[in-house]
Amino acid sequence: MRLVIFIGIISVFFAAIGNISNSFASDIAAVDRGRDIVRQHCTRCHVVPDMNPYGGIGSTPSFAAMKWLEDWARRFEIFYILPPHPSLVRIEGVSEERSANLPAFNKEIILKLEDIDDILEFVKTLKTPK
Repeated sequence: MRLVIFIGIISVFFAAIGNISNSFASDIAAVDRGRDIVRQHCTRCHVVPDMNPYGGIGSTPSFAAMKWLEDWARRFEIFYILPPHPSLVRIEGVSEERSANLPAFNKEIILKLEDIDDILEFVKTLKTPK
């Protein structure tokens, strides 16, 4: 009887480790996808630590500066509705089609909601400035 209980406990333990490692691998993949999205799109305007220290547009906050804000995570979750992003970014199935009245100064960035989650996972890995 004790052997059966022991084997059951061991099975549960290894199943939990498998779930943790799968979750960890999934988290790493999300960070990598977020990093790629940020590199491709966000560095046009924002300075991102360890990516483009001399890039960006002077009037836009760097990702590091935004992490000073108490509500930084919320801002990254909803950035696509905060100006000027609605004129640049469209989220499939969420945002309205880009208005023809907007100037065509930049190619529209089309993302999925999952991409927003991945961006946030990447930003979580950035060091908060001291």
